[in-house]
Amino acid sequence: MPKTKSSDDDLFLRGHQIRALHELSGRNLQAEAGRARAGDYLEGLVAAAAIIAHADGRLDLDERRKLVEVFLASPASEGFSVAELAEELADHMRAYSYDPLIAQDRALETLRTLALTRSERQAIRDICHKVIIADGLVHPVELGALHRIEMAFGIESTGEER
Repeated sequence: MPKTKSSDDDLFLRGHQIRALHELSGRNLQAEAGRARAGDYLEGLVAAAAIIAHADGRLDLDERRKLVEVFLASPASEGFSVAELAEELADHMRAYSYDPLIAQDRALETLRTLALTRSERQAIRDICHKVIIADGLVHPVELGALHRIEMAFGIESTGEER
C-alpha cells in the first residue's frame, strides 16, 4: 500500500515554511524596532516639552494645544496616541510638583541618553521653540530652558550640531 507524504516529510515545503517564518519574524522585529524608535522620540519630545513648560512655572492652554498639534504632525504620532502623550506629560508634571530641580535634571538626562538621530533631535528642538512662542509670550527663562535642551542634545544655539 503506497504511503502518502505529509507536508512534514517534504523537505521543500518545510524549507519554504521556515523561510516564511523567518521573514515574518524579521518584519516583526522591524516593526518593534520602529515602535521603540518612535517611543524614544516620544520620550524625548515629552521630556523636552516638560522642561519648557515648567521653565516659567505653568503649561498654558496655548502651549498644550501647540504641543498636541506638533505631536500629531510628528513621527511619534504614528506609533502612539494623544492619550499616551498626555500620560507621559502627567508623569513629568507629577515629578515637577515634587521637586522641580530634580525633575528637570531627570528630563535633561533622558535627553542625553536617548538614541535619537540628528534630525530627530533637531525636530524636538524646533517643536520646543514652537511651544515657547505658542502663548505669544517669550520668557527669558523659557529661552534658558531651550538652551539647556540644546546642550543636552549637543546642538549649538544656532541650530548646528556639535
